[in-house]
This record gives sequence, C-alpha cells and structure tokens, in this order.
Amino acid sequence: MRIGFAFLIALGTAASFGCKTPQAVSPAWSILPSGLGCRDLVAGTGPTPRPGQTCVVYATGWIEEQGGKGHVFLDTRKRGFPDIFPIGVGRVIKGWDEGLATMKKGGKRLLRVPPSLGYSPAELGKDIPAGATLLFELELIDIR
Repeated sequence: MRIGFAFLIALGTAASFGCKTPQAVSPAWSILPSGLGCRDLVAGTGPTPRPGQTCVVYATGWIEEQGGKGHVFLDTRKRGFPDIFPIGVGRVIKGWDEGLATMKKGGKRLLRVPPSLGYSPAELGKDIPAGATLLFELELIDIR
C-alpha cells in the first residue's frame, strides 16, 4: 500500500504513537510489520486490554481516498452507542484487534488499516469497495 507523502507529513510525529515494535516510515505514522499504521491522538491513562476482555469503543471509519479521509462508513457516536466486543478473539477486523491491543483506556488512536487487516470480501458492505484501505479513529472508553 502506498501512503500519500503530504498525508503522512500532516499527521504529526512518530514518537508519540505508542504502538509496539513500530517501524517509522515518516514523521507521521508508525507502521507495524503487519502493515497497520497507527498514530495516537490522545494517550490514555488507564489499563491496556488483555485478550478476551471486552472493549467499549467509539469509532469513526472512513474509506481512504487520495491519501486522506474520504467517505464515512461508520460513526458510532452518530449512531448513538459504542461498539462493544471482546478483543483478540476475532470478533472484529484484525486491524482493530492489533490496534487496540496496545492502547490504554481513555486513549484515542488513528488507524490506517490495509485490506489484508480489514474486511473479507463476504463482509464488505455496499459502502466499502473491495481492496479499500480504511482509516479509523478509535476511542477506548472502557474495558470490562
């Protein structure tokens, strides 16, 4: 996957990402070996979720278009309730499981999810084209 250079520069510094084992490819994103890009927007102060624990997450999702946020396909705040799911057990896309695994409660993170960590062809809705790179802003509001 290619990331637009201007988009990378506009997103901040790699030092504050908080993702484990990152390979910095620019001052903006931390890219994990899986291809997941992450950037902390707000560092949380609570615990980090363990596999099997339930995460309560507000999320906004966009289709990446021309190196930036394009069409919105998910907005849990607008919907009126957060997503609630166990982490690390395959109930959400791989990009979410991996991106949330190093967050702390109260944190907010931007994820750039390549197609390999996103939705399978069977899961794609009418709003998500096949092979799309997705951008998510996730806020970890609770861990149960």
